[in-house]
Order: sequence, then structure tokens, then C-alpha cells
Amino acid sequence: MAVMTVGFEDAGTATGPVLDIGDLSIWYRQGRAWRPAVQSLSLTIRRGEAFGLVGESGSGKSSVAMAVLRYLPTHARSAAERLVFEGREISTLPPVELRRLRGNRISAVYQHPGSALNPSLTIGRQIAETLVEHRGASWSEARQRAEQLLARVRVRDPRAVLDLYPHQLSGGMQQRATIAMAIALEPSLLVLDEPTTALDASVQAEIIAILDDLRREHRTSLLLISHDIGLIRRATDRVGVMQGGVLVEQGDTPAVLNRPQHPYTRGLIDSIPPWDFTKRHGRLRGMALDGGLERAAPFSKQGAAPVSASSGDGLDTAALQCRGVSQSFGGHRVLQGVDLDIAPGETYGLIGESGSGKSTLARIVTGLQRPTSGTVSLFGNVLAPRVERRTLQDKRSVQMVFQSPDMTLNPRQRLRRILAQPLRRLAGLRGKEVATRLGALLEAVRLPGDFAAKRPANLSGGQRQRVAIARAFAGAPRLVVLDEPTSALDVSVQATILNLLNDLQRSNGTSFLFISHDLKVVRYMADRIGVLYRGHLVESGPSDRIFHGPNHPYTRLLIAASAESGRDAASSQDEDLAETASGQPGCAFAPRCPLAEPRCSHEKPPQRFDGSSHQIVCWQEVDKLADQSITRRAPRALTEVTGQLEIYP
Repeated sequence: MAVMTVGFEDAGTATGPVLDIGDLSIWYRQGRAWRPAVQSLSLTIRRGEAFGLVGESGSGKSSVAMAVLRYLPTHARSAAERLVFEGREISTLPPVELRRLRGNRISAVYQHPGSALNPSLTIGRQIAETLVEHRGASWSEARQRAEQLLARVRVRDPRAVLDLYPHQLSGGMQQRATIAMAIALEPSLLVLDEPTTALDASVQAEIIAILDDLRREHRTSLLLISHDIGLIRRATDRVGVMQGGVLVEQGDTPAVLNRPQHPYTRGLIDSIPPWDFTKRHGRLRGMALDGGLERAAPFSKQGAAPVSASSGDGLDTAALQCRGVSQSFGGHRVLQGVDLDIAPGETYGLIGESGSGKSTLARIVTGLQRPTSGTVSLFGNVLAPRVERRTLQDKRSVQMVFQSPDMTLNPRQRLRRILAQPLRRLAGLRGKEVATRLGALLEAVRLPGDFAAKRPANLSGGQRQRVAIARAFAGAPRLVVLDEPTSALDVSVQATILNLLNDLQRSNGTSFLFISHDLKVVRYMADRIGVLYRGHLVESGPSDRIFHGPNHPYTRLLIAASAESGRDAASSQDEDLAETASGQPGCAFAPRCPLAEPRCSHEKPPQRFDGSSHQIVCWQEVDKLADQSITRRAPRALTEVTGQLEIYP
């Protein structure tokens, strides 16, 4: 298949490109056969340029990265007309020279920083080892340089971080530490494979800003691999789109993503919810059973009407009520007096940065964790704090879908057994009833009936998530808690899952507590939204009001960081930000808020109402908050990375 090029010009410069790949093909052994993973790929990356590779899982993106780094596994083989780095053919380099090249001139940053960092060594030790090994620096010199590197990636109080272990840092802090390690030797090419998939919007925006600084100050070139088209749009100069191992389109990023020429590229972009597009406007374009892309279509009028939303004033008809829910770990307060209501058949979106308490609240609602104080009620009945003490009916009524189905599906069991267990235990079905209902469950989540004989390992990530959803619906739940159910999925698979959830909700009248750091997804799915900041529910109300304002200053931060101009929303370390004191009497956001007054740090802010159901917890009057347009650039003081050392207890 020929590569479709949009606005593409000769990548060569006077000194030649940093990376020049010509006609690269990669195969993996499966049994006695060799399966092609990448076919005749050619691309170049200039000095100081960011080149993005986008495509779905299995398209060959990571295989290209492994070929560049010469990390392909033993059951793979590759061939290329040229694989030239800084004018030197690297496909034939001997191992000794290859080791000198890695880390020294080419470095990599991977998706999961926790797995890239050694849990038994401090952050300072791990960064310093690179300098001692490759530069011959003394340990004292290497430690001093490590502190400078952490400051360079915008870690506040880097001297303190040097002596911390990876488990003591948040995901965003861990990723900044891996970037500091990767740039320690000032490589000319940085390969980033899904570096921000699990990070929330404000941290993602800061990572983009850090990479921009590297390119500007040291002319570092980037090969950024991601299925996140929004990230590619904000962080790259040129982009290539891969489908089934073939580079089907490449060119300048704005040209390719704004005016895609290839049908596959158009399908990917159509799968992303537009910023102000909701489930009431229509379906998303997802992945069909045959592997192609579904055609986007409007909802039927039957399903288009929004559900009635609780006003948050404690209605007896609320499907879920949380009252005064608090949680502490070792003196560290994770949730502080959270009150929220979810109406029958409603989707309530919960947003906030990592560490804000979203997943903790989800575990409390499902009984997986006992709250320090407060109650959880379902349709007026107070639930036992622990799931072991809940009645069978309560267990049936509240189910959960987690981010990673790999962690929740038994790899040794076939789908038939995985789904039959909740049908027997929760739904009380027996004999032929189980087989009949099992087939209906698979049909409901758009999986063929013969999948019942498969094991999870034989399914794609999206198919495994559909199985997890089918299991959650096996007992006809009244409330389903969805904790980042699509964050690790490709955009077209994500669209399919979101369409499926909406279909199931309309068919069953189920309420959803939907947790996500992707604000476009929350905007599309949610009828109402709650905003958590460090355990405080600082804003809640109808989705339209949350996204159109007036807003709490923290909500404006999240929206600005998630917008297409997220690159501009990132901040620099210009301002001295004090850390938020745990359990301080005033507003938790005061140290980061550009509108803060002296009383904000010492007095508990009141609840402000814009209409009957839009609540903002802030000392500022609603009309003053309305003057702070969410379309402006986010205030510089409002990015987590610039001042907040987030350490887990």
C-alpha cells in the first residue's frame, strides 16, 4: 500500500536527518510461520523535530521503536534498506558499540514508569548510576547532576526526591523521574512509547511542556508513539499513521489530523468525541465486529432524552447517595466529607487529578474499602461498609468495571466459566437458564456466541473489556461503577465501549458512576459531573454547566489542560508554590489558586449555587467566577507538576 503524504517536504538538512529509516519490515514467529508486523516502512526525523506514530494496538508502532533501539526479541526478525542514525548504519553495529549508543545518543521512555524504575533503589541512585557508568563521574558529582536533572523536568524540591523510592511518588512524578534518567546524557533522539497513557490532563500537559523545553534547548529529536491523537496533535510537528503494519499516511501534523486523506485516518479521528459532543447528539464511530470502523449514527429519539438528574439535595429517589464520606491512610486524608447523589438511569462523571480520591471513592461505594466515616446508600437503603457484609441483593445491585480487564479476568478460565459464575451466584440461574443468559450477555456486548469457548488471552484488549462489562451486568445491577474503563484502549475501541455502555444503560435503566481523566470522554458520557480536588468535591452540576462555566478555578485548570491548546496550558516553574497542608482548615486549592484571598487558606469556603443544581465550593461570588473565562490560557500557577510534590503514604 502506498503511503499517502500530506504537506510532506524533504526531511533532510545540511547535516542530514537524525534518523532515516528506509523500507523497514519486521516479522514475528508464530509456530512454524512468520507473521509480518511492519511492512516496508520509511520515515525520517530531523534534528529537533518531534515525529508522532499513531495507530491502534497491533499496528506495529512499538515494533518500529524496538527496531530503532535494537531491542527486538529473539522470535522476531527484521530487514531494512537502511536504518541510519546520525549518518551511521545501526542495524549492523556490534553489541559493544550498540551499548555505547543506547542511553548515550538514543534513550527511551516507556508507558509504565513504575516498571522502568528499580523499586529497591532511590530515584537519586538510579539517575546517578547512568552518569557514573557512561560519563565516569564520581558519585557525589552524579548526585549533584541528578538533582539538576530533576529540577529540569520541573520537580519541586528535587533534593528531597533524590532520597525517595519509586513507590513513594505519584505516576506523574515517576514519569518525570524516568525522563530525567533518559535525558541525563543529553541524547539526540528520545523514543517515547505511550509515555502519558495513564496520566491525567494537567500532568500530561506538563510532560508535553518538558519535551518542548528539551527540543528548544538541546535540539533533541522525538519519536513519540501513542494511540492518543490529542497528544500527537499537541506534541508533534509531523505524524505517521499506521494500520496493520503499514504506514498509510504521513505529513505535517495539522495537515494530517485536520484534513486526513486516508479512510483509516478519517475513521480514527471520527472515533474521538468532539469537545462539545454528547451522547444526546449521536453515537461515536467505533470498531465493528469485522474489524472495520462502524458508521457514526445519531441515537434514536427513544434514547436521546436525557435522564432526570438529582439536584443533589438528598432526594429519596436517588440511586446512590454518599453522605460525609471520608477516608484517611496513616494520617493522610484522601477523602474529606464527600456528598454526592446519582439519579436512577443517570451517568455521573467524576474527574480530578491523580491522587484526588476518585478511585478511593469508587472502592468505598462498591464495598471494597471501608470508609473512615460517612455512609453509602442505594435507593434509600444504607449499604454495609464492606462487601462481605452486604446482602446478596446489594451485591447484585452494585458492580464495578476496572481499568484493566487483564487484572480481573482469570486467564486460565474460558469465558463460559467466567460469565457463568456471577449468573449462578448473583442471578440465581441454573442449568439451561445459565447457557441461555450467557449467550444473551455475549450478544449484548457485541461478541459472537462461539467466544464462550475462548480464554482471555485469545481476545483483544477491547474484547476483554467487553467481557468485563458483560460480567458486571450478569446480575442485572442497578449501579455500575466504571473506573477508567477506556483509558488504555485505542480510540475506535474506546468509542465502541462507550456506545455499548450507553446501549446497556438505556436497555436496563442502570446508573453509572463514571471515573476518567479524559474530559472529552466524560463530556460525552456524563449527565452530571463532580470535580474532586485532594479529596474535596469542589464543584458539581449538570455536564453543560460544568463545561461552559462559571467554574471553580481548579475545574478551569482541568478544562484548559484537556483542550486542544493544552500545550499552552502547561506552566513553567516561575512561581513559588507552597505545598498544600494536609487537613488545612481553608480551601485545599488555595496555594495554587490565582484568585485566592487571605481567608481562603484559613476559613472553609461556602457552597455557591448557579441555579438549583450547579454547586461551586469557593469564597468567590459566582458572577466573579463567570468573568474568569475557561477559554483563556490556564494560570501559570495551576499545574500540578510545577509545585506539588505528590508523595503517597
